[in-house]
Amino acid sequence: MPPPRIGNGGVTALGAVAGTEADQTFADLVLPLVPAAHRLAFGMLQNPHECEDAVQEATFKAWRALPRLRDESNLRAWFLKIVANECRQRRRNRWWSIVKFASRDEEPTPVAGDHEAAMDMRRAVSRLPVEMRLAIVLRYYMDLPFDEVGRVLGVSGPAAKARVHRALVRLRVEVPEVSDDA
Repeated sequence: MPPPRIGNGGVTALGAVAGTEADQTFADLVLPLVPAAHRLAFGMLQNPHECEDAVQEATFKAWRALPRLRDESNLRAWFLKIVANECRQRRRNRWWSIVKFASRDEEPTPVAGDHEAAMDMRRAVSRLPVEMRLAIVLRYYMDLPFDEVGRVLGVSGPAAKARVHRALVRLRVEVPEVSDDA
């Protein structure tokens, strides 16, 4: 049986568990989602090593949870939600705060032009609360529609749109030049 195709609505759970080789089917379905998972994890954690570990752990958790996935579920939103939860868990870890506070005193080397503006924006996004940062990363770094952002956040599409809007308002307060340029 050929692996299920990914359509406009994503892959359903029924398509994910179809087939005789469940592990290979899982690998075939999750492999295309891993780059998006890496972008999400990096957007939340801002550390490439932690990002890699979070995606690996989330993939393992997704593999274990696959039999509990509902037939009508969107595989991409389901997997990204597991990745987001793993990133949240890592940020709650005591060692995360110790490592992050120890490295905050270091100032990055100055760069000129657009790089400075990008660095300012990254710093402002990294200072947002976790839920606001997640909404911004899902919407603008990963370019997901509001309905899918809502599925990952566990809210409706309009509620996701409101969360993204509140995060943008907070960014405009922290980085005033964003509102002047936009």
